[in-house]
Amino acid sequence: MAKNQFAKLAALFLLGCALMMAAKIIRKNKATVEWNGERYDIQNVNALDAKFARPYDKDLDKLGNYIVALALVGAVIPSALVFISAKDKKSAFCDASFEGFVFVTCYLCSKGVYKILKTLAGRIRPYMYFANPSAAGIKEFDYCRSWPSGHSSMAFFAFAFLLLWFLVWHKDSKYKMPAIFAELSLCVATLVLRMLSGNHFLTDVLSGAAFGFATSAAVFLLATGWAAYKGQPAKLNGDGQ
Repeated sequence: MAKNQFAKLAALFLLGCALMMAAKIIRKNKATVEWNGERYDIQNVNALDAKFARPYDKDLDKLGNYIVALALVGAVIPSALVFISAKDKKSAFCDASFEGFVFVTCYLCSKGVYKILKTLAGRIRPYMYFANPSAAGIKEFDYCRSWPSGHSSMAFFAFAFLLLWFLVWHKDSKYKMPAIFAELSLCVATLVLRMLSGNHFLTDVLSGAAFGFATSAAVFLLATGWAAYKGQPAKLNGDGQ
């Protein structure tokens, strides 16, 4: 990998770390407001979001956590399979290491962005407009961090990474369409479950998905230099490929 590309990737990684740190500082210093115990009025929510608002469902909340975890794992499985099946393990390890670094960098930047926005926006979650809201959400002051949806952002960050992984480095792979379809299905399931569990409004999940996809795609393309490689895998062996 060329020195200028390594510097670019390192800078993006540090940016991701900075965003995560900023998100933590902002949340720590943001003033919290105790819930007064009264149910919020759904009439104060726009008609579209109010129509899809749901009360809290703990089981669906947990299921949503599992699904987004599968989406994150699913985004790196193809890279792992390529490494396992490669004959030249040394070269394959270099490629896998680079891809892993890009994945982590996309993750940090995407997560940092949504965490900052979530804290600054302070939007009330849907379950606060119904009886029996999430006790944990109230205790941890998470009930006012609805927009944008973090789960949706993470799911679509993973989808963007996988999509570009195929388009840039493995566009002729026979696993491209099945893998992309499976990943997209997990992403859509995440969006639906976050609404059905009462954690998010429709606009929360859609904007979260947009932020996650856009941030991940931007970081991926900046880090890999798509135009420079023209679809060729990046190398870490110093040959500038």
